[in-house]
Amino acid sequence: MRSPSITSESVIGVAAENLRKSIYGCEKDNPQFVADHAKKKLQEFTFVVSGAPKTGKSTLINAIINKDVAPTRIGPGAVTLETKCYSLEGNCPNKTDEQTGDIVQEGETFRVNIWDTKGITTWDSSIIDIIEEKHPMCMIICASPGSFAKDDILHSLIDRCVNLNIFVALVCTNQYTDSDEKRIKIMQEFDDLLKVYNTERREENEIIYYGKIGLVTMVNSIPYSNTRLGIYKAKCGVNSLIYGIMKSLNEEQLLGWCYTLMENEGFWSQMNTQIQDFFAQKFTYGKSILWSMSKVRTWFKT
Repeated sequence: MRSPSITSESVIGVAAENLRKSIYGCEKDNPQFVADHAKKKLQEFTFVVSGAPKTGKSTLINAIINKDVAPTRIGPGAVTLETKCYSLEGNCPNKTDEQTGDIVQEGETFRVNIWDTKGITTWDSSIIDIIEEKHPMCMIICASPGSFAKDDILHSLIDRCVNLNIFVALVCTNQYTDSDEKRIKIMQEFDDLLKVYNTERREENEIIYYGKIGLVTMVNSIPYSNTRLGIYKAKCGVNSLIYGIMKSLNEEQLLGWCYTLMENEGFWSQMNTQIQDFFAQKFTYGKSILWSMSKVRTWFKT
């Protein structure tokens, strides 16, 4: 018999408790300036989306967080002409006394910074600067059928991420546009870029994983329709991508990724079974804490 459904609020509750323990450990075992730096790192998270122009990077960002923070439009022209950073801010749940219900510790604030980079046409060191300065949870690199993506540029970008232990997700966006041949070509190029770093290549639910280095997959961030040909394809692949990243991150990064997804109710409900199984295995204190957490809510403001 399956346990009750897990909610995003329960996950954040557990993540918040982990954060409190981590901060306490930092303050207890380190000089104050070290503890302050570590505390800030645990409360501010970043992820970066990059890739070729006109590949739906901004649309993918909005689909991941389920919030229209990045401007998009339908048409051939690129929208993101300059690199932009969007932020989600909120508070961890308060810690309450189980007997009295009184607040014994107010929830810490957190911030998630989302970097939407301009389309890569030539080498751009500014993306490397973001990676080295912000050390993101993950780097998502997009290409779509028919778009160009120079392997030498992408290789340098991926190589820097691998050296800094930053997880890389290579995503074929707009998967229903153009021909099957072009889509297959993108996926093969992505495979060639990642397999040199890790031979633990495995495929699961249409995602190819390369150990803890990265993954390759396809998505369609919004429904695709072609009235001339009578074709309609629903949005697909985004939840699988989100979950694939979730189970590939370390616990510190996972905390930030859960914050990122707090308003994506579709992900928490549609992927409920997988999330239950993942968190039951991820945290050694088992399911009881996950499903007995009191209901809490983290509110975002942009």
